[in-house]
Amino acid sequence: MGIFSFFGRKKDKSTQEIELLGISGHIATLKCLILASIKGVSLRTTLASYDVGVDQINSYQYLDSSKIVPTVNHDGFTTSGTQAVLTYVDIRGKGASLTPKNARLLGLQNYWIAICYEILGPVTQAITTGMATDDDKKLLNKILTSLDNLLSENLYVVGPMTFADPHVAAYIYAIGCSGIDMTVYPKISDWVTRLENDMGGPLKIEYLHMDPSKLTATN
Repeated sequence: MGIFSFFGRKKDKSTQEIELLGISGHIATLKCLILASIKGVSLRTTLASYDVGVDQINSYQYLDSSKIVPTVNHDGFTTSGTQAVLTYVDIRGKGASLTPKNARLLGLQNYWIAICYEILGPVTQAITTGMATDDDKKLLNKILTSLDNLLSENLYVVGPMTFADPHVAAYIYAIGCSGIDMTVYPKISDWVTRLENDMGGPLKIEYLHMDPSKLTATN
């Protein structure tokens, strides 16, 4: 069973299923799928070709979404861009919003999201495409060690589950697919298990196996 049939198990309460347009191996697409599963939102996912535009920056929303991924369509509403899609899925999903009300937790969430875009994304790109330098590998180990230490004290990245978790998890899955030994980071492995329990089962990641030359891991 593939990743997209896995997400089809859970039912959304709306009259129309949410449609997601994404790209195989696209980190932003994976973030949306992880959050949708955590929030119990059923997505009907279509994979776009590599010649469409991708959300390469931490933008909130594109006005013209006809050639941008990720994009969701739902009951006549369309929005594109990683942040916009994640926000929409969060609102449509079960439970309370993942946006922390506590200012300290909100700051920590935003810090880790910034780490994803500014540091972890480029390093993941280098690792997964086989272009990583020794400095890239040292930087990745530094980030993962810091995250592992943090997760020895927290159940989730900043304590309670927030948007930081699907953001960071997407890169962790991609890094794991690249052959990096994640067993040396046991607390990260425990955290992934907790996320998968929240998702109702292990995340199927076969769709990340793709042409490395077209990998878009920077979102």
